[in-house]
Amino acid sequence: MNPKTRSIRIYAILALIWILMGAWQILEHTRVRQRARMTLLDRAKDISTSIGVVLRSQFRFRFIAEDRLTDALEELVKSKELLGVALLNSVGTTVASAGESIQITPGQFPGKKDEWLRDSVIITNIVDIGITLRDGTTTRTVPIIMKRPERPPSSPSSPPPPEDRPTSLTRKMSQDWRHKRPRDRDHRRLRRPPWLSEEEYKDILEKQSLHGFVLKMTLEAYYTECSRDLWLRIAVIIITLFAALGIGVAWRSFERSENLRIRLVKATELNRHLKELNIAAAGLAHETRNPLNLVRGQAQIISRDANIPPELKSQASRIVEEVDRVTNRLSEFINYSRPATPRPVPVKLHDVISDVKRTLAGDMEEKSIELKIRGPAITVEADEALLRQVLFNLVLNAIQAIEKEGAIQVIIGEAAWGETSIEVRDNGPGISPENNEEVFRPYFTTRKEGIGLGLAEVRRIVQAHKWEINHEPAENRGTVFRISGLKIIRSSK
Repeated sequence: MNPKTRSIRIYAILALIWILMGAWQILEHTRVRQRARMTLLDRAKDISTSIGVVLRSQFRFRFIAEDRLTDALEELVKSKELLGVALLNSVGTTVASAGESIQITPGQFPGKKDEWLRDSVIITNIVDIGITLRDGTTTRTVPIIMKRPERPPSSPSSPPPPEDRPTSLTRKMSQDWRHKRPRDRDHRRLRRPPWLSEEEYKDILEKQSLHGFVLKMTLEAYYTECSRDLWLRIAVIIITLFAALGIGVAWRSFERSENLRIRLVKATELNRHLKELNIAAAGLAHETRNPLNLVRGQAQIISRDANIPPELKSQASRIVEEVDRVTNRLSEFINYSRPATPRPVPVKLHDVISDVKRTLAGDMEEKSIELKIRGPAITVEADEALLRQVLFNLVLNAIQAIEKEGAIQVIIGEAAWGETSIEVRDNGPGISPENNEEVFRPYFTTRKEGIGLGLAEVRRIVQAHKWEINHEPAENRGTVFRISGLKIIRSSK
């Protein structure tokens, strides 16, 4: 399988796992919300049962005193869950209430069972609030909520009002209620009380009869449970996301390391192969110089023979020049192919630079070039022969770049953190921007007679010493080659 295709599949699987985990957490959170909703509704049922118990406990001959009922309801709304309760008649008008006021919208009673607001829920209970008897039957008598009439002023000898003392009719009804059979009581449960007229009774049934009640409950516990579960689900999703990202990054790192390992193995094999080719090429170049030297010697003998015509002597001289040129290139190739193994010793920079200046004095005089050495006298740790070869190639490269009457500066940097640098500056034409990355490449040159191994040899020696070399344009004109990282042994003024 293609590594790229395999990576895409791995990332797709991780993304799919995270999406499935997120969908599962959303589904579970929806279930928790539904469960919290049902818990709230179950609690509303429990409160409804309590209200039913209160109504039954205060039911007396189809009438319930409003003040007593209100006191009982006030005790119920003291709980943290119940905010308010309203008892309703058949048309949805409030008969008695406690706690916060509840606004009943048209059509909500008796059709709509619950209405969820921002911080509360209004639950409508349509129930049969009849009085259940001991034998399991129900009177289905609609309770009527009445206010206590104010007692008129009376003398101590006056009899109590009818509502505080049982009349003979009331006592008789109570006795009939207790002694009659349930079947007989069912026939009498809808009778109008004798002390109320028919019109008063109908008006009371319409306005004061109890047909249901409405509860207003807080959503604080609902929101608390849903919020806690939501944050838990979000945390699980985030942890899953980071886990998927971590696995993805780990897979990418593993893939990169595997690719690097494969490339390293290939590079090692290629390096071994190139090294073998290099050794073979160096041996071939070395063996080629011997017959070239023989050809050169024979050409010199011919050119010195007095009996040879001048034209033949000229051709022999040209053979000698071409052989020298080829031999010179072979020698440079052999030197470049030979591994640079530095043997560091204390080296005085001024002495090495002065020696290079004396060696190239003839070339500089030919082009009227002035070479100046600047900087403190510093002793560094380096292979003297290799360092001389580096400076020789850099200065020679500067001389070849300058056409005539130029200037070259070799500047020794100030000591900093136990290290120094060497700069070779010239005022030649400089290096074209398109050749900035090519100057150190072997066999790259812009001169017709050049070979292109000088700067490549410089970089090879610098890297063998674990130094650094770079180049940049000079301030006015020319090029600056800078070698940095030379370790100082001793500095003197």
